[in-house]
Amino acid sequence: MDDGVSIVIDGKNISARRGDNLMELAQRNNIPIPSLCYHRKLTPTGACRLCMVKIRGKGSLVAACTVTVAEGMEVTAFDEELEAARRDILDYLLSEHNESFDRSYQDEFKALVVRYGLDDPVRRRFPAIWKTLGQPIDESSPVLTYDASKCIKCFRCIKACGEVQGKHVLSMANRGIQSYIVAGLGVWGASECDGCGECIQLCPTGAIVEKPNRDLLVTEMPEKRVISVCPYCGVGCQVELVVKGDRIARVNGVEGVKPNDGRLCVKGRFGYAYVGHKDRLTQPLIKRNGQFQPAEWDEALDLIASQFKAIKSKYGNDALAGYASAKATNEDNYLFQKFIRTAFGNNNVDYCTRLCHASTVTAMLRALGSGAGSNSIEDYETADCILVTGNNMVETHPVTATYVKRGVAAGGKLIVIDPRWTPLVKHADVWLQPKLGTDIALLNGLMNILIREAWIDKRFISRRVERGVEAFEELKVVVAEYPPDTVEAITGVVQGKLLTAARLFARADKALIATGMGCSQQTTGTHLVYSLINMCLISGQIGKIGAGLNPPRGQNNVQGASDVGCLPMSYPGYIPVTDLANRKKVAAVWNVPHEALSGKVGLTTVEIMQAAHAGHIKGMYIMGENPMLTDPNLNHTRESIQKLEFLVVQDIFPTETTAYADVILPGVTFAEKNGTFVNSDRRVSRVRKAVDPPGEARQDWKIIWDVARRMDCSMNPYANEAEIFDEIAAVVPFMAGVSYHRIEREGIQWPCPTPAHPGTPTLFLKQFNTASGQAILHPVAYVPQTEKPNADYPFLLNTGRILYHYHTCTMSRRNRVLTDFSNRSYVLIHPDDIKRSGLKNGARVKITSRQGEITTRLKASSDVLPGELFMPFHFGESPVNQLTRDELDPDSKIAPFKLTACRVSAYQ
Repeated sequence: MDDGVSIVIDGKNISARRGDNLMELAQRNNIPIPSLCYHRKLTPTGACRLCMVKIRGKGSLVAACTVTVAEGMEVTAFDEELEAARRDILDYLLSEHNESFDRSYQDEFKALVVRYGLDDPVRRRFPAIWKTLGQPIDESSPVLTYDASKCIKCFRCIKACGEVQGKHVLSMANRGIQSYIVAGLGVWGASECDGCGECIQLCPTGAIVEKPNRDLLVTEMPEKRVISVCPYCGVGCQVELVVKGDRIARVNGVEGVKPNDGRLCVKGRFGYAYVGHKDRLTQPLIKRNGQFQPAEWDEALDLIASQFKAIKSKYGNDALAGYASAKATNEDNYLFQKFIRTAFGNNNVDYCTRLCHASTVTAMLRALGSGAGSNSIEDYETADCILVTGNNMVETHPVTATYVKRGVAAGGKLIVIDPRWTPLVKHADVWLQPKLGTDIALLNGLMNILIREAWIDKRFISRRVERGVEAFEELKVVVAEYPPDTVEAITGVVQGKLLTAARLFARADKALIATGMGCSQQTTGTHLVYSLINMCLISGQIGKIGAGLNPPRGQNNVQGASDVGCLPMSYPGYIPVTDLANRKKVAAVWNVPHEALSGKVGLTTVEIMQAAHAGHIKGMYIMGENPMLTDPNLNHTRESIQKLEFLVVQDIFPTETTAYADVILPGVTFAEKNGTFVNSDRRVSRVRKAVDPPGEARQDWKIIWDVARRMDCSMNPYANEAEIFDEIAAVVPFMAGVSYHRIEREGIQWPCPTPAHPGTPTLFLKQFNTASGQAILHPVAYVPQTEKPNADYPFLLNTGRILYHYHTCTMSRRNRVLTDFSNRSYVLIHPDDIKRSGLKNGARVKITSRQGEITTRLKASSDVLPGELFMPFHFGESPVNQLTRDELDPDSKIAPFKLTACRVSAYQ
């Protein structure tokens, strides 16, 4: 069927797609039909009436934004009658409108007023009445101000909040000329508005403006605009940094570019003040007699090189280790792992992926041949069914959640599996709330139902699963032990909900799974992800567009840091270090003898700390990580770090970890560097410098290169970050076709093996990346957790993130907007448990585990089950990881952050 149509606008023949909106088509063809209510991301409103056109055969004027084009349509967009009507409409709107303009925002209304000559009051017909209307100004929000006297009731903000972000916080109060926008029940600051700012970005008049930097925004100082990538979670939102002087004055979402298409969350739009914060590290510091003192760069770098060389000489290569950073660029991380392997001479390099998604990567690599997400973020909007498990997506990956909510609004089904109520549950068709640590029993129970009801894809199993029917029969034997009644007894999830979830998932044409740290951060995390993969494989819900398994990454460059080799078992591109041929290939690119590269698998993050505690690791180089807040069993971590003979920490702020360093090096933020990040859907995108670093802070990759040179390590000279990336492309097969030139406007999803390759939105369409090209089933049984509550420790503690903060809060708590929303530690406890314990809601309490104790405030909430607690891990004054264990998943070496036995008592 031909999807093309031809229409005529003002005598001009225009080709269109069937179903095109007439207004959007006109904009694409530079036909400037005026409008104030229309936006391509929103359903047509037809409220402003400025886009009225004439269509042959229609008896009256028609709003172009409400018209779907049809073959042969003849449109008159401009004539004297239409222009006169538009001028009258603008004139009328002006009479109700406060025209004051402080130059701090883009005023689409003012531009049209000038275009139609109404900036001259003499040409207006209607008197100004806006002052008589008594329209309110709402300044109660931490992020924005709403001035009703500037509002033209275009409905863009209401639709942006509802249709784009899926929040539906805004509505219209009163009627007619007295109507205005309200949030919630009437007060913005008391509403459910979470500060994403979508309404600000889409407001055409300045009725809604951001609060931060008003003093800077109103100046006539020249501004520059730089496109980059958000530095927070792994969605990889494209941001426009608006710079005045050497300060970031505003951040906008970049419209029309994947993955976010203009959307941002509150951190992405308002969490940038940390870049210019007074606490920034600005010069090297050396600890002398227990005190940090400023030092020259040469002195600091010479000391680092000499100490690392001395440790290497005295104890051997394996006495040194390094932590790379999920917050740094691919270029920074690539040089870091190269430094560890060539200067230290070992593979003791890891980073925070070991603390979040290691079990996901391990299971997916073994079963599918790739540890990355199989689909694109925008696929959530078109999936028939979405299963979100162990992922509080609305708070941890807010922009991804907008696609999920839009998908549900369009008719998609949503299953949420989580032991705690999360905001996504409001949109779910079914919520499965298993007890902590029982996920594998739950998933095996779902597969039991799929097999019993014959909701499986036999053809997919026989064609695309290794050992096909034989492997399936082995899985069938295992899951047969988990009928619904048994699963209900283990998990607490009622049988009817299990049946509903199984039916929704298996019978959908396209089903997506989004997993998260709720699944991966367990000692059985790898097995849990095996179970999810098994469910995808037997139902055929992978290897096709719109179906698959996707672990959204928690930090901005978790995916990229792994891709470029910051793993103890793999070179860049997931090439095993144990293979001699691999070492020879990498050595040739690095211009070093292959004998200089170790073939021994290095230590993982927690193993490095355990080795330091045992006296085996003597020196460490930590770049952009804060293990004294993020590692499990912090008391043990503290002891480990204190046993080191030499510690270097490279960061942008003083942290809980820099306090233990011998040398502190000032690095730079995302806004002060060039490079690339890789997001959760494998999209390689450009990061661009917008402002200069403070003081003597240096580019992270240049610091690494300088230390390497002083350690007599032969490392290629690089003129810039593009040259480093070209070397990455030479080593990493799936990035071989990516270059700075190709991703200048929009990122490319790997694998992209050649310069002509368009990138890969969906993995495994033809085959899996295993040796056989087929996926591998891994049947796993449920094994009860070793950590159990008892009389001394009657609660099980779960930990995680909240919307307004980012991991260690190094960045987010240095933003007034974010701390205005949330700035205090707390622990969620079920109201029944408060009654039983005799404690009071809001009271200061002490939480004690076998590993340590902390204090925080009690917050009653039915979001958690009785006997279970939840606590955010962001707050250094209440470091939750003093409670968690460093017992490891034997496959992925991840620690069980989600399951800690503890007790709650009154704080004395």
